[in-house]
Amino acid sequence: MEFLRKNLLDTTTNFVVNSNTATIANLFNRDLRYQYVSDGLNVDGTISTIRINFSETQSVSRIALLGMNLKKFTVYYNGVTANTFALTSTGSTSVSDFLTNSETSIFMAATPVDCTSVSIDMYSTMVANQNKAIGWLAVTNVLSDLDGRVPPAQNYTPIFTPKEIVHELSDGSFRNQVVDRKFSARLRLDFIDTSLKSEIKSVFDLHDDFIFAAFPTTTGWDEVIFPCVWTGPFEFHAVTDNALSAGFSGSIKLLETRPS
Repeated sequence: MEFLRKNLLDTTTNFVVNSNTATIANLFNRDLRYQYVSDGLNVDGTISTIRINFSETQSVSRIALLGMNLKKFTVYYNGVTANTFALTSTGSTSVSDFLTNSETSIFMAATPVDCTSVSIDMYSTMVANQNKAIGWLAVTNVLSDLDGRVPPAQNYTPIFTPKEIVHELSDGSFRNQVVDRKFSARLRLDFIDTSLKSEIKSVFDLHDDFIFAAFPTTTGWDEVIFPCVWTGPFEFHAVTDNALSAGFSGSIKLLETRPS
């Protein structure tokens, strides 16, 4: 589990694409029903390119792509195709160059790199000769990896909640209108040391949104990642047991925010 910095995709003006600028805004939307989709590039081998230019140099070590149809694609930095990211997560490749991808969503954990831009070259799709598509894109860096801690199952509750209006009809039946769906999560950690307590406190003290990623991987990922705010108090001043050396305990409640 990781807490990540706010998405570095600030505005659509950061983007340079070679096709269908009108759908770039969909990359900010966590709702995967909306996608960036190329236009007229539905032939494998015809490259669709997305480039994000940063207003200042940024350290990048995490990239998430959700709701995509890409088979062959390359992610690189500073405008040089040879500048692929060295991946620290296990998967089908050790760098951010994918030849035969079959995953609709992947999370790349990489060695941090100082970047002025990040680019994605999309060559082919899993079903041949479709326009290239990505639902949600996050480019970011790590705030905290919780020191590798994973709470027990009973102390981690992710929820995907619909915002809905239920109508009772005249015959007693019901209709359900879903406006949107949002993630939330509650996690509790026990026996954490002073160092991790301080690291978690620094996230709380941001008073700003960040990204929560649960069990991210390049293969078989369940896509639990969302921009969020930490709501409620900071509880980790409480000791876990009578002995101070046992460490500290507390809970964190995260609620999904609107796209930036």
